[in-house]
Parts: sequence; C-alpha cells; structure tokens
Amino acid sequence: MNTTTIHVKTDIKTRDDAKKIAEYFGFSLTALVNALLKQIVRTKRLALGMDERPTQYMLESLKKSEEDVKAGRVISFKSGQEALDYVRSLIKNGKKRNHPKR
Repeated sequence: MNTTTIHVKTDIKTRDDAKKIAEYFGFSLTALVNALLKQIVRTKRLALGMDERPTQYMLESLKKSEEDVKAGRVISFKSGQEALDYVRSLIKNGKKRNHPKR
C-alpha cells in the first residue's frame, strides 16, 4: 500500500487529549485519523459531535435577555415583514428607536 504523510497543525493540548481518547478506544492517533478520513471518503459526509455547554458569554447574554423581557425592553412583531419594516425605519431615521405602538 502506498502511503503519504499529512502534516496537521494543532495545539499541543488538543493533540495530547485526542491521543488519550484514541488510546482509550485502542487506536493510535494515526489510526483514528485514517479511520475518520476513510469514513469521509466512503460516506461523503462529515459528522462531528459538539459539546453543547453554553459559554459564560452566552449565559450572561441569556440572563440579560430575561431581564430585558421582564423590564419590558423588548419589541415583538406579528410577522417577519413587520420586523423588516421596523429595521428599515431604524436605518432610514438614522438608527433612532422607533417603537411600534402595541
């Protein structure tokens, strides 16, 4: 079998963590990368799992949004067109707030 070398730049922690996980499953990091590449070729798809823990920034943004809703500092729209019209009015009026009457 002909082989080639692929050079991949990654930070040391990522490499070391990936190597530990590969070894946990009984693979070398090279074997794991080869299996991933072969799967991509075979399926013509790339499926990656993502850890869905919110960042601190996201948590703070959600908290601020909840506070804004409770304080009535939000605008709701009956349709997407109504929202677009509102944004266009902001642009036309120099980005001054133009709250629709509710």
